[in-house]
Amino acid sequence: MSQIPSNLARVPNLLSSQVTRNNITRTSIELLNLQGQLSSGKRINRPSDDPVGAALLGTIDGRLARSGQQLKNMNHGSSSLATVDQSLGEAMELALEARTIASSQIGVGSDASTRKSQAVVVESLIQELVSVVNRRYADIHVLGGERTANPPIERFFEGFRYRGAGEGLLTDIGSELNIPITIGAEQALGSLSARVEGDVDLNPMLGMQTQIRDVRGVEGLGVRMGSIEIEIDDGMGAPTSVTVDLTGAKMVGDVAKMIESAIREADAGALAGAFPGGVAIHASGERYEIDAAAGYTIRINDVGAGSTASDLGLADFNFDAGNTHNPAADLDPRVSSFTRLGQFDTTPAFSPGEIVFRNGGRVGRVDVDATTTVAELQREVEALGLGIRIEISENGRSLNVVNEVSGSMMSVEDSGGGTLTAQTLGIRTLSDTTPLSVFNNGRGVEIAHGNIHPVTGLPDTARNVDFEVTLSDGTTFTVDLTPDDTVSVGATLAAINAAAAAEGVTIGVGPGEFEARLAEGDGRGIVLVDNLGGPDPVTVRSLNGHAAEDLGLMNGESDPGPPATFAGSDRATVRVDSLFSTLMDLKRALDSNDERGIEFAGERIESDIDRLTSVRAVVGGRSQRLDAAQERAEDAQLLDEIVKSGIEDLDLIEATSRFSLLQVIQQAGYQSAAQSQSLSLLNFLR
Repeated sequence: MSQIPSNLARVPNLLSSQVTRNNITRTSIELLNLQGQLSSGKRINRPSDDPVGAALLGTIDGRLARSGQQLKNMNHGSSSLATVDQSLGEAMELALEARTIASSQIGVGSDASTRKSQAVVVESLIQELVSVVNRRYADIHVLGGERTANPPIERFFEGFRYRGAGEGLLTDIGSELNIPITIGAEQALGSLSARVEGDVDLNPMLGMQTQIRDVRGVEGLGVRMGSIEIEIDDGMGAPTSVTVDLTGAKMVGDVAKMIESAIREADAGALAGAFPGGVAIHASGERYEIDAAAGYTIRINDVGAGSTASDLGLADFNFDAGNTHNPAADLDPRVSSFTRLGQFDTTPAFSPGEIVFRNGGRVGRVDVDATTTVAELQREVEALGLGIRIEISENGRSLNVVNEVSGSMMSVEDSGGGTLTAQTLGIRTLSDTTPLSVFNNGRGVEIAHGNIHPVTGLPDTARNVDFEVTLSDGTTFTVDLTPDDTVSVGATLAAINAAAAAEGVTIGVGPGEFEARLAEGDGRGIVLVDNLGGPDPVTVRSLNGHAAEDLGLMNGESDPGPPATFAGSDRATVRVDSLFSTLMDLKRALDSNDERGIEFAGERIESDIDRLTSVRAVVGGRSQRLDAAQERAEDAQLLDEIVKSGIEDLDLIEATSRFSLLQVIQQAGYQSAAQSQSLSLLNFLR
């Protein structure tokens, strides 16, 4: 109620009016604020209403905004994973149907005609599989891994190339969750690329342009750049010391120039010859050399806890005129994009020439020399358009050749004429060192070995002979391969030549001689070269097992010559191990009425089905985790909304009661003001 304080017996009219007006104004403001709260239903409409509560609301609103977006992402992720699961289920059905076709076309009840008709069915399965793999949800290709903008599978001549990448696309569903909402088709369908892993340690030599980051260092831990201390002793007095900071050096040549400059600046006569050249790379290509002048000794040490000098192979050694390099130091650089092929220190040495690449019946050739860099080789191979690429191995010691096309067989060869370019680079697919276990898409070579006579139960030599070779002059010899003969291609060739020699045939390339060797540059495999001069073609006949077939000798080609030759097919080609390749192998086997090929394709389908089952289980686990996380996020969001409501929302019962009270107070204030304004001096004189 508006009134004059009781301790004031007499007050001026002005003071009385001000007190009354202030009280009425304060009550009106409270009524106005309460009206705003009642109309909005909120207790806090501006920060000044409750600064502490407003700060809490800001925090809660931010959390609610994040959780709301994360819930949307979770809903999107759940739908994406559901699409992935559906796609995998359909791929599984296609694989099961292909398995049924394969099993039905083996043995009695099938012939060339039925198999050709089933090949048409398999072709339709392949097209359906392409559609399944390229399925989209909300404009993302769910089987494209992390690369979801474009279809992950594309037709590439006679095969299919995978354009996706990565294991899966991640989205913001909370920092504690790491659940990909897509998968790479490689996980579900198998490896959609295959590689020839280089079998030669290329051992590149140091060059002045070699990047420091590509140097392993003496300890194999890389070069940890820092400062080094150089001690120059001329033998005449106290040694001179100079510290050099190598932190800014990027290349091996930078280090050499910085060290040489520091030495010459400290003592112009310490190094022989003129700049540059006093500090260089040793002829071995493994280490630095310091050409100290006669009478000088140069020592290089690490500074403090640094290891730069040790990593560079410069520490703990006295460089003088007779000892220009530390023979125990090998900086062991990695193969990099900038490495020139002539820097490879291999045995035999790198041989410049032409490399032949084949994939799916198409051929490309790349001519390289010692100045060609790895990057240039990579670009030239990619420019062939064969679906082949060159990559540096993870350990940086070799080159790998990758076949990106499912359904195509890749090979890498030397062009012939004595050049061994591919072989010296370690990327030739068929060489003397190639293990026979990689033949026939990893099935190896099946030889007749350990067979016994069905009646006597004793070892039967006749049942263990693999194949027979007939030469142009009618000479025949049989080849009985043992497990030791199938370790490598070279061992198999030696066994064939030994069998010929046992029949009196002279091994060699001259007149009247015979030799089994590898083809060069024509896409063939094992070649039987006959210089005996007979009128007949060279032939091969399988006797037991499948060695002749698995070695590519059953579908070879004869040439009357001279010299007469029999060239087998290349069975060491590189195949991509995927469901696409399996289905295409099955189709080819059905078309060619190849029962053994149908059987092998059926076996591979089993592994494809197992892989699909496993990946589908993984996707199901991701979906469950995402659903559980979504439930937790919804519960947390509800709790935040409850807390926010308790802070922000208005208690209508309390507010209406207070509104009524303020109305009474305001009315009383008006009445009190009216009474006080009607008083005069006469009222006090009574």
